[in-house]
Amino acid sequence: GDLRAGAIGPVRLNGRWDGERLRGQAWWPKQSLIVFQPLLPPDWKMTLREGSLYAQVAFSAAQGQGFEAGGHGVLKGGSAWMPDNKINGVDFILPFRFHNGAWQLGTRGPVSLRIAGIVNQVTAKNITADLQGGYPWSESNPLLLSDVSVDVLGGQIIMKQLRMPQHDPALLRVQNISSSELISAINPKQFAMSGPVSGALPLWLNNEKWIIKDGWLTNPGPMTLRIDKDTADAVVKDNVTAGSAINWLRYMEITHSWTKINVDNLGVLTMQAAITGKSRVDGKTAIVNLNYTHEENVFTLWRSLRFGDNLQAWLEQNTALPQPPCRKDKDCEDK
Repeated sequence: GDLRAGAIGPVRLNGRWDGERLRGQAWWPKQSLIVFQPLLPPDWKMTLREGSLYAQVAFSAAQGQGFEAGGHGVLKGGSAWMPDNKINGVDFILPFRFHNGAWQLGTRGPVSLRIAGIVNQVTAKNITADLQGGYPWSESNPLLLSDVSVDVLGGQIIMKQLRMPQHDPALLRVQNISSSELISAINPKQFAMSGPVSGALPLWLNNEKWIIKDGWLTNPGPMTLRIDKDTADAVVKDNVTAGSAINWLRYMEITHSWTKINVDNLGVLTMQAAITGKSRVDGKTAIVNLNYTHEENVFTLWRSLRFGDNLQAWLEQNTALPQPPCRKDKDCEDK
């Protein structure tokens, strides 16, 4: 027989009863995703634009066995737009088996997700992820998320594997993220940066205390830091001591930086950064060492994306004069 609901379907079914067991199959022929638009709640504000879906399932049921099923579903070229997001080029393959009340995901190959692009305040491209294992997971049948990667902010974020149940952190590798693209996305008015950032963030999903423990970021190449003129002038005007130091941070060439990062399971981010660079003021060059400690709730930060608002106050409280400057027109040597 056939199952249908308006434009959705038909799902073709056949089966037979042999006196002990019900066996059957179901086919969902390829169909446009757009027909599912009426099923989406209006408050989602999501418009399905492109893509197709098809699926096939074999099933059986018997006394003492219960219900079992196995098959696969495929989504190709999916596209969904929302007021603040555009998701394009979604390919999703879901091979599965259901047995004894549990799911086995990725039976003949992993569950595969590929997304060509997500356009938001930050644009992400070439998103990949594979999933394979049991759900609910167990020690004997773990669930593995692997080969996760995304091209974002001029660089790439990669995670080779996350195992559930988790005994070791999953390592998120940050490779050559553009600090200028990141700053442009966040859009603080107080400062600007340019140059690459790389590092590693050990990720925990079920640790009693940590989400990220002992993560780090550094600059694999030259970076620059520029303090906004109005911000710097305001610091100079309001705090003479800090103002003398802030002049050396109006423009700084960063030669080395190392930032230690921890995030607890309440979302409290702690950063400890040590930055070394050169600054030139009135023809004089000085070595600048900047030690920076910052604490903020990342859940609140994610909502606001405005962590630069308190920079001026921090500069007034924490800046100090650099090492004695070189004589005019002479470059300093790094020590």
